[in-house]
Amino acid sequence: MPLISNSDLQAIGDKLARFAATSVGDPNFDDAFTAGLDAASNAVLSGAGSIAQYLLDTDDEAVTADLLPAARDLDESHPVMPTGFLLGIPGISAMIKALDTHVKRYAGAVNLDAYLSTLNASGPTLRFHSAFTDHLKTLSAKNVFIGADLDIARVNVTGATTGTYTHLAAIDKTKYSGAKLVAKNVGALTATTALSITGKKFDGTTATLTVSISTLTDEHETNLSDTTKVFVDVTGITVTSGGTSGNVIKIVAKTDRDISAA
Repeated sequence: MPLISNSDLQAIGDKLARFAATSVGDPNFDDAFTAGLDAASNAVLSGAGSIAQYLLDTDDEAVTADLLPAARDLDESHPVMPTGFLLGIPGISAMIKALDTHVKRYAGAVNLDAYLSTLNASGPTLRFHSAFTDHLKTLSAKNVFIGADLDIARVNVTGATTGTYTHLAAIDKTKYSGAKLVAKNVGALTATTALSITGKKFDGTTATLTVSISTLTDEHETNLSDTTKVFVDVTGITVTSGGTSGNVIKIVAKTDRDISAA
């Protein structure tokens, strides 16, 4: 059956996601962008050079009264691209429809999202980058992975087998699926340190994960005992052995893959 392979579908999905992210200058994809909606908003609509400030510097009461409220709103709430707006481009719309048509014909799926849901039914098999669903076609959360690593939690070691847990963020389950978690050194550690982590999965269940960090260099990442890509949050961290006061370790949710060269 001439159904597209998972590897080919992944390659096409990654290319479309990269196109979408780079075309709008999405800082979630690359914070070095100097063009795009976010960069334009920061440069033109905010701060000393904003329309709001320009109006405040004028002495025309009528102009300021009429225009300042809208300028203030632009300063406080930057514009965002409407979800799926790139589908308004005929060529892009045709490409997405072609994927839908293909999987319907050769896999019996209603559309691309339904086909991905079949692939991911028993566990993460093939998910698309967040930029795809943010700017092209909305997909079910379980079919989308976070586009950048996300710091979930931190433990500040206060002594041997002691530390203070801080929650930092969680993956938004309404938009994205779970991820693999790693322990990341914040600065060089001074002693091998073991942790017990309570992780929350996409399905709402929890699991205890463990890690022994023996590579002590700054920013080194160590896999936890469970490397499946199903975790969305961390609700607790305990230092179970080792540890030196002042050492800091983060738990990071990893993006599935880098699409910058797709």
